[in-house]
Amino acid sequence: MEVALEALRSWYESQKPSPDQEPKRYVVCAGLAITELIKDTFPLSLGDYITEKNQVRKTGGPTIKALLLRFGETREYAREGGRTTRGTRTSAEELVRRLNSLEVLSRLSNSERQDVMESLQRWLVQRVREYFERRKIEVEISLDRSGQQIVADILDAANEKGVAGAVAQHIIGAKLALRYPHMEIENHSYTTADIQLGRPGDFVVGDTVFHVTVAPMPAVVEKCDQNLRNNYRAILLVTDSKTQAAKQMAEMRGILNRIGLYAIEAFVGQNIEEMN
Repeated sequence: MEVALEALRSWYESQKPSPDQEPKRYVVCAGLAITELIKDTFPLSLGDYITEKNQVRKTGGPTIKALLLRFGETREYAREGGRTTRGTRTSAEELVRRLNSLEVLSRLSNSERQDVMESLQRWLVQRVREYFERRKIEVEISLDRSGQQIVADILDAANEKGVAGAVAQHIIGAKLALRYPHMEIENHSYTTADIQLGRPGDFVVGDTVFHVTVAPMPAVVEKCDQNLRNNYRAILLVTDSKTQAAKQMAEMRGILNRIGLYAIEAFVGQNIEEMN
């Protein structure tokens, strides 16, 4: 329901320390907890979401971890959740005030309200994923190493931070931008599904579609097959350690000899060698 999502967005914006800073992690924890509680009770009274110890219910570390896991997010976001942070209650109270004021929520059935809260939680989980995308990675680069190994080192460091997929997509975007300087190469959010943006893959250059993944699954091979049926050339880029698995999936699909399948490390590393 758009009115509820707009209330959540407005609340989230109000929690920013400054226009160019994202809210603290406890804000998202508070949002996940309140939306979870509203699934069962609406409107919320103070006792419904504040404990006797003045803590916000369902903001403990294990609970937040379980909520994120429900949406497929396995990385550790907030070990302690938001329960021990002083600002969590203030953030929660403001969100409760905004959502309680939405009379339309009171007219929904329990299952309808649960669906709405689920969509709000999905939006919050997206903010969590963006948080991981913003995390800086540190890589010690030695110029006496091959370009392919330098890229491998970058991806290894990104993997330790849980952002290998995002980094892989961005360095492929940079490679394509260098290769095609007179074309606009759109580098979309790693977590935004292709279907949401109406695009056939991660990057489209002329009649060629590029798919980038550090964890190839049958679904991405199916997308390549769909590209071929739509008269595109398809290129699948995976990490070196996953090339054999990707080849097997493409062979099972019957398209191995019809697509380009390359290791990200070699695909980008070649550019590094050329620049040196």
